[in-house]
Amino acid sequence: MNREACKFFSGSFAALGYAHAAYAVATSRGIINEPVFLGRRWGVGFMWTEAAIYTALALALGRIGWGAEVGEQSQSTHAAQTATVPLEARPGSVD
Repeated sequence: MNREACKFFSGSFAALGYAHAAYAVATSRGIINEPVFLGRRWGVGFMWTEAAIYTALALALGRIGWGAEVGEQSQSTHAAQTATVPLEARPGSVD
């Protein structure tokens, strides 16, 4: 999966995590009832579990999508700086 797809899915999973956390808070405060799906009542704990899973997926995909790109840029700028600076002008060099 390329970086742009990872970035997109990272945002999507972050939104799902936020929505499930907000739903869990609203349910625990009694604003809305616990959902009944497939004949089963899904409690607040299950909602928090879903929120945690979606948030973990968002963080992992975000790390893949954005994390390596930043590292590559810093390595390339460091290589460019060390290649253009003469040895005498580098900090810590002995004359």
